[in-house]
Amino acid sequence: MTPELVQGDHVSCSRLGGAMRRESSRLLQRAQSLEEALLSLTAPQLAGAEPAMTAALPATAASAITASLLALRASADDLDQAGAALQRYATDLAESHELGRQAERRVAGAGLLLEGTRVIEPWGPASAPEAERRRALVPEVQSRVDLTTARVGRARGRLEREALRLTDGFSAHSLAAHSAQQAPLPPRRV
Repeated sequence: MTPELVQGDHVSCSRLGGAMRRESSRLLQRAQSLEEALLSLTAPQLAGAEPAMTAALPATAASAITASLLALRASADDLDQAGAALQRYATDLAESHELGRQAERRVAGAGLLLEGTRVIEPWGPASAPEAERRRALVPEVQSRVDLTTARVGRARGRLEREALRLTDGFSAHSLAAHSAQQAPLPPRRV
């Protein structure tokens, strides 16, 4: 048994992408809850309520919470984009698997062999007409194999570029969240 022309598990990529997108949605819901809580803490101050009736949220705490909220939203957006990129890659990979199977059938049907991604003639005796037929088919069959491997390469390149871009984004969001000033929590209302 020879290894498949196209390597990779498109089902796992799709599942992982879907899980990332679901987690992104959960993070956005948590960000919404955090924003609502922040508004409830700052709204009395903005409305001019009596200071004795409200627990003032220190400006540094509000600033730190806001910075964390922005980082959380940006991370959730990037997580969604990462999941979408994995799902696009899974689709490309599934299509490439099918192209690979077609190319492999074409190689076998032409009486040729696949050595990695190179189409070769089999060793051993063959009649002159058969050897000539095989030699004539090599370029056409090789072009099908090349088409498949190029498609996979382009899909992997797109995924790699997107992963690098998002890695930089996640690093920046993490730095922003960690660099937000640590502020004491406001006193609890009774």
